[in-house]
Amino acid sequence: MVKVLISLSVLAAAATAGSVTELPESVTKLIDYSINPCDDFYQYACGAWHNDTVIPPGKTHIGTPFYEINIQNEAVLSKIFSDNTTKLGQFYNSCLDTATLSSLGLTPLEDSFKAIRSANTTLDLLIVAGELVKNGIPAFVNIFSSADDNDSTKNALFGFRTPLPLSRSYYTNHSEWETVEADYKVYIATVLQLAGYSAEQAEAAVPVIIRFEQTLAGVALSRLEESEAVVSPYTALTYSQLNQKYPLLVGSWLKAHGFDIYDQWGGSNDWVRLYDLNYFDKTEELLKDATLDNLRTIVEYKLIHASSNHLAPEFQTTNWNLFGKKLKGETVEPSRETFCKDQTRETVGDILGQYFLDAVWSADTAKTADDLVKALKSSFSTGIATADWLDNSTRANAQTKLSKFVHLLGGPEKPQLYPTLTFDSKSYLNNRWKVSQVNIDTNLKLKGQPVDKRRFVVAAQRVSALYSPHDTKIVFPAGILQKPLFDGQFDPAQNFGAIGAIIGHEITHGFDNEGRKYDGDGNLKQWWSNATNDAFKTKAQCISDQYSNFVVKSEVNGTVLGNINGTITLGETIADNGGLKTSFRAYHEYLKEFPSQYTAEAGDKLFYLSFAQSACYKNTDANLLRSLKRKHPPYRFRVTGALQNNAEFARVFQCPTDSYLNPSKNRLPTTPPTEQSRPSLLAEEVTSPEPQHPIKYRPDIDRLRTLAVVSVVLFHAYRHSVEGGFTGVDVFFHRIFPALLLVFTLTLVVGCVWLLDKAVQYAYFYSHRIFPALLVVGCVWLLDKAVQSFTLVAGTPFVANIQLLTVQQGYFDASVKENPLHPWSLGLEE
Repeated sequence: MVKVLISLSVLAAAATAGSVTELPESVTKLIDYSINPCDDFYQYACGAWHNDTVIPPGKTHIGTPFYEINIQNEAVLSKIFSDNTTKLGQFYNSCLDTATLSSLGLTPLEDSFKAIRSANTTLDLLIVAGELVKNGIPAFVNIFSSADDNDSTKNALFGFRTPLPLSRSYYTNHSEWETVEADYKVYIATVLQLAGYSAEQAEAAVPVIIRFEQTLAGVALSRLEESEAVVSPYTALTYSQLNQKYPLLVGSWLKAHGFDIYDQWGGSNDWVRLYDLNYFDKTEELLKDATLDNLRTIVEYKLIHASSNHLAPEFQTTNWNLFGKKLKGETVEPSRETFCKDQTRETVGDILGQYFLDAVWSADTAKTADDLVKALKSSFSTGIATADWLDNSTRANAQTKLSKFVHLLGGPEKPQLYPTLTFDSKSYLNNRWKVSQVNIDTNLKLKGQPVDKRRFVVAAQRVSALYSPHDTKIVFPAGILQKPLFDGQFDPAQNFGAIGAIIGHEITHGFDNEGRKYDGDGNLKQWWSNATNDAFKTKAQCISDQYSNFVVKSEVNGTVLGNINGTITLGETIADNGGLKTSFRAYHEYLKEFPSQYTAEAGDKLFYLSFAQSACYKNTDANLLRSLKRKHPPYRFRVTGALQNNAEFARVFQCPTDSYLNPSKNRLPTTPPTEQSRPSLLAEEVTSPEPQHPIKYRPDIDRLRTLAVVSVVLFHAYRHSVEGGFTGVDVFFHRIFPALLLVFTLTLVVGCVWLLDKAVQYAYFYSHRIFPALLVVGCVWLLDKAVQSFTLVAGTPFVANIQLLTVQQGYFDASVKENPLHPWSLGLEE
């Protein structure tokens, strides 16, 4: 029966192939036609690309179309860098100048070291730490301006914990800590010694730093708890109250940045909002209990660690050995040129973005993208109107919120070009500090000011997209609005399938498990009725459970790496599902006015192929393991999960009910059939596990068993009176009976496929499946004896089974070994 199932799968894939061959070559060249799209559409859509693609040295993953877009954008940016002698070029060149960085050594940090070492009290030391924040050196608290949850028209100050060098789970999970402990200790000791510590001093500092970081991690919220906290009510305290309650943690920071901490009443804007009071309480106590010398060591390490990538090359290599090689799994350290381009993009992105926009953005591109976004918003509105689980009040509120969405395309209207700054091509670290000082000063001055809902928030060259809940805003920079995700010359199916699903994804974020808690004005407010709220939670739990059952395996050897955390990824998976459905609906609305060049079937298939191929990815194990801790699951499961919940996909590809990508409710499979049957690359080195579902006894074929057994007994009792020998149990059950089933099944299936789609032709079928096997058999068994030659000749038209009836050989005759029976099998089965 395995042969029957494989044949059916191949036929289904062939039938699908017949209707997609007319699609663009850029799409079809990525397809693996041997895969049944209803079994594993991700592998079907991306398989050929995946098989031919190698992860570049120094990378932990590669994906198309993002890799292609990055190559295209990189070519544009490289020209900008090479031609630029203005402020942008000065910053970039200062990073490239490793000779100057080496000659300067620790000189850029000397003033900071002096301030740290001259502080005589804990408060003085923490004020110094607060002043270092202006240079981008994290202290123990991070305070900045953002839209107020309760009044999104105004900016307010918020306080958060600062991130630690390692992810929180490394400090709090013993097994994870063991994987990195030795390397992290080496890193700390090495950078301290490079910064002038003796070996003994560095060795003594390591446990002090680690114990402090582990304690901070222990009182900090987890990633999930943080995401829940920011959509919960905050606690607002005046500067004076904060100084009294947290003099070391917050009071020192406020003093360092010039805030008046003695006004007991506070003006209308002189407040800081806190979400996690427990962190602030415990960290204040931790700072109070620490000795001055230990805190001095910790603050110096913060300075050195934050600067390590921007000092002499040996500092940068030490940083990469831990954070690039060990934690990310990179095998090659990035070149200095690559590193400096990345740093320039991150640090002065708006300056670079203006040159990028001049090179790639046009009014026509903007118009096409704008039309797409409007089409997606209209489609989402239709989805709200037709959702049967929304009551009328919630439906009206949802429509109101959607109507207030702002979408921004291309780049910022008011870019940050740092007009007051001049850069020194011989002072890279100081250039960075200048930018940081302007950024922090600009942000803090926003408190109490109106929120600019048209602020672009990302640089134009970023290959990214985002939704901002406070602004009810979606943003699509020019960097992502590029081929092969988007092009004004594409067929609508491609644009809607690729960038359209991404646009729909960002719109859906406004209504996911976190975005839905903000109203149309961006205020944290309950606007859902209780009944609809409960219905949403039920549906969300279903998606969470579905994705939690997905098993992530190594793409190298199939080793199980873990399961997706459906709770952490919930916002992204809701957005994936909503984005795909919204975009498909929008595509069909678009076709009413602008017909496609393709048939309805081909256009729909192109849409889904474009969706899946926008997420073709190849990963190292290290990258997959990191993804298990993040809110974005691996792309394979983002595609698969959304398609399992998509009835239109099942209709387009005619997926049978309860197939992998058309499961019944509450019967969501977690492993595609292609993965279940795919042999391991290390099959010869491992023992096959016991089957999880052993084959059950079939009482309904007992009569066939009786017939077969009786035939065998009679044959062996009177074997000289029976010629031939093709009556054994093995032959009966493994050749004749399965062959009869196969002939019947193939006849039925081929007939149906021929009626539905004339693409499957017998000549193509035989030439691609049967003749290669026949040629191999012929080459191996081509002997010079007449009977063998005659059998092979008879095998060419697949009638060797008839010819063999004329051969007078017994079942036990020695000469039977000289007669090739493989063509007999082909003749019978095919």
